[in-house]
Amino acid sequence: MSRPKYIASCSGGKDSVATLLLAAQHNEPLDEAVFSEVMFNQNTSGEVPEHRDFIYDRLKPFCEKELGIKFTILHADKTYDEVFHHVITRGPHKGEVRGFAWAGMCAVNRDCKIPPVRKYNAALSPDTVSYVGIAEDEPKRLARLDGVKKVSLLAKYGMTEVDAYKLCQKHGLLSPIYTHCRRNGCWFCPNASDSELLHMVTKHSEMFDRLIEWENEDNIFHRRMTRRETPSEVKARLLSKSQTGFSSPQSKYEMEV
Repeated sequence: MSRPKYIASCSGGKDSVATLLLAAQHNEPLDEAVFSEVMFNQNTSGEVPEHRDFIYDRLKPFCEKELGIKFTILHADKTYDEVFHHVITRGPHKGEVRGFAWAGMCAVNRDCKIPPVRKYNAALSPDTVSYVGIAEDEPKRLARLDGVKKVSLLAKYGMTEVDAYKLCQKHGLLSPIYTHCRRNGCWFCPNASDSELLHMVTKHSEMFDRLIEWENEDNIFHRRMTRRETPSEVKARLLSKSQTGFSSPQSKYEMEV
C-alpha cells in the first residue's frame, strides 16, 4: 500500500523554510513544497522584489536540486490590479471603483492568495499530509492543528521562531526581507509597517509610485492605502522622517541570535 503524499505550505518565510530543512535533516517524508504568489498585475509580482527573487532564484532551485522535491508556484485568476479596479455593483457607492484594500479586511488575501490554495487542496487525495510552519512558541496556532493531516515539524522538534530564524540563517536560506521587516507580505499591503513601506518608497520607488498614480485616478471609492494615509501621504511622511534619522527596527529574531 502506497504512503500518503506529504506537502509543505511554503511562504518563503523563516518558519516554512525551516520546516523544509527539518524534513531533510530528520528524513521526514516530503514530496512537494507549495507557494501561492499574489500578482500585482499580469506582469509584476505582488511579493517584495527581493523576496520574489529569493523564491525563484534560491528557494525553488534548492528544493528541486538539493532536496529533490517539486516546488509548485500557484497563481489566482485575479490580480491586485483587478481587485483594485473592480466596479462596485450595488449599495451607495455603486458605479465607483473599489480602490485600495481595507486594512483588516484584505480583499487581496480573499481573492488572490487563498483561491489557488483551495483549488490545489481540493485536488489532493484525502489522506495527504500538510506540513505547516508554526513554531513551538505559537501555542494558539498550534492548538488549531489536527496533528494528523496538518502537522508542525517545528513543534515536533522543539523549534521556536528564533530557532527557525537561526536554522535558515545557518543554511543561507533566510529571505532578505528580514533586513527591513519581521514578516513577508505583499508590497502594497495595507497592514505594512513603516519600515516595510519605507523600503518600497526608497528602494523601489517606481513601483510605489504606481500606487500614487492609482490614488489619483477618477471615481475611486477607497483612496487610502493604510488605515489613515493615501500612498502619496505615506511617501511624503516617510521621506520626511527618513531625513531626520529614521531607521528600520532590528528584527526581534536578529536581536536574539
